[in-house]
Amino acid sequence: MSSAKENIMFSGERFVPGNSQIRIEADHLERYRFLDSYVYNNKVLDIACGVGYGSRLIMKAGAIQYVGVDISRESLQYARQQFLSENVSFVIGDICNFNSKESFDVIICFETIEHVSNYRSALKNLFSLLNNTGVLIISSPNRIITSPKALSVYDLPANKFHTQEFTPNELVSELKKTGFYVSEAEIFGQRQRWLYSNRHIQFLIRSLRFPDIFAYISSPKLAPVKSLTPRYFVIVARKEGPHDRKR
Repeated sequence: MSSAKENIMFSGERFVPGNSQIRIEADHLERYRFLDSYVYNNKVLDIACGVGYGSRLIMKAGAIQYVGVDISRESLQYARQQFLSENVSFVIGDICNFNSKESFDVIICFETIEHVSNYRSALKNLFSLLNNTGVLIISSPNRIITSPKALSVYDLPANKFHTQEFTPNELVSELKKTGFYVSEAEIFGQRQRWLYSNRHIQFLIRSLRFPDIFAYISSPKLAPVKSLTPRYFVIVARKEGPHDRKR
């Protein structure tokens, strides 16, 4: 019988180490490397963990517990074969209703929220799974770059696997409505580049079908979002704001 390791392949959306484009692999791995200072000595939930490759990096960074959750049994079978170890577990579950007897210090939600039609329910559930001082670290493609024809979160994205895509400001707004605190200093980006501020000019350039060279020559490393526009962004959302910590 063939193993999950032999059968599982990159679908065009699900990242599988060794079976994906070099650029895609760099983007995914850099997100997990970014977590080092957040996961140390913490209990970590990786929601929509895929094939579980992030578990090794997170435990190496000093996490005391890792729980990977995914809706795909195939992905979890691969994860258990490849990455199961002490204090690492993989559980099947849905981001909108997964529950746990214990709360978590850190929740990771990478490249997932754009797949979830009931994203507000998902964010509420993640909020409830954190302890009182917990941190959610969530990433998403930036619609301005990845789906330039989509003018709002309600417009169909270019990626057939996505139900909607956000801009950084839109996702920050949704997080705040859920109860999270987000500082501008904790919004980070990958593959950042200069971009025309006028959407019509952006669309004209893209309609000429020039290859997106910035997706390849820009850096996968995460840096604070300032004057440049990221292709992917990562938001650190805290359950407790600075005013709460003073009490």
